[in-house]
Amino acid sequence: MDKLKDGDFIKISYTGRTVAAGKVFDTTSAEKAKEAGITEEGRNYAPVLVVLGKGHVVKGLEDALKNMGVGEQKSVELTPENAFGIRDPNLVRILPLSEFKKRELDPFPGMLLDLDGRKGLVKSVSGGRVMVDLNHPLAGERIVYEVKVEEKLTETNSRIQAVIDSFNLKAESFKLEGDILQVVFPPSVKKDVDFIVAKSSFVNSLLDLMREVKKLNIVEEYALEQKA
Repeated sequence: MDKLKDGDFIKISYTGRTVAAGKVFDTTSAEKAKEAGITEEGRNYAPVLVVLGKGHVVKGLEDALKNMGVGEQKSVELTPENAFGIRDPNLVRILPLSEFKKRELDPFPGMLLDLDGRKGLVKSVSGGRVMVDLNHPLAGERIVYEVKVEEKLTETNSRIQAVIDSFNLKAESFKLEGDILQVVFPPSVKKDVDFIVAKSSFVNSLLDLMREVKKLNIVEEYALEQKA
């Protein structure tokens, strides 16, 4: 069985759990997400695209995938260093509540926010002070993944489609001529906030991953709405 390598486009299914509590924190299975009470509205539960060498998954899992083949399934246990990192007490900040009020934010325990370019979790609000933890929620945890390599994508069109799907974008069509790719989106995108937010990241990601594409044209089709 040929092992995988950097640059390979693969689709994997997986379930991730903490070793200490056995708690499922992420999965590609709708059934397991429901059982664990972590179902995300609007998420498409299906095998996901991973391009090896691009940091799409944590280091330990990526290293394990490079020693697997298509169709292979494995249980992979990771130390914190190879998963979500060691907890750093210096990343727990105490900030004045007034700083949040200036930003028109009303912090509460459990609130997720961006702080200094990092994702943070509000741990407590008391006495005019707010405790924010900038560590990854799974920092310091040993993790185990049940992972299966479902397929390896070798055809150019299948890899393009997989990148489009990974951003949950609904393209009407795409066409690659030489090194120029045109992707057509329907009129409905003009009202789709998710599309507007994701478009820039999608463009950068596709041009980075698909080296055979030198130019990407995004076509958004609009039509005059007919009055009744």
